[in-house]
Amino acid sequence: MCGACGRTTVDDPALGPVRTLRQHLIVAGTVNAVCTGLPGAPKVTALKDGWMMTGPAGFSAQCQTLEELWVAVLGCFTDASVLDRLRRRRQAYAADPANAGLPARAAGMPPDPAASNYFQGDFE
Repeated sequence: MCGACGRTTVDDPALGPVRTLRQHLIVAGTVNAVCTGLPGAPKVTALKDGWMMTGPAGFSAQCQTLEELWVAVLGCFTDASVLDRLRRRRQAYAADPANAGLPARAAGMPPDPAASNYFQGDFE
């Protein structure tokens, strides 16, 4: 729980125990950059305690960890070829030296295979 606001905070393995709005903005920008131009791409907005992902037809999900965010984003794509393009984009974005640090970690964060909307071909 955060002592300043009294709200429960969720530890994010990718961001650590103390998260900032700046980190959330970087992650939102990364996810939006990776998904740009793909059919059915969602829009991710940074919140002070996570992200709001808005998908096609107005579907939205509030996510508190990077893993939850990627699971929600992957759930927006139903076509296997588009998911494969997204996977390749994520890998290329994470490998690009210009995206070192948090953007590379954000793009390369694999979702948990036990998550409900996990796409089996995303990370092998």
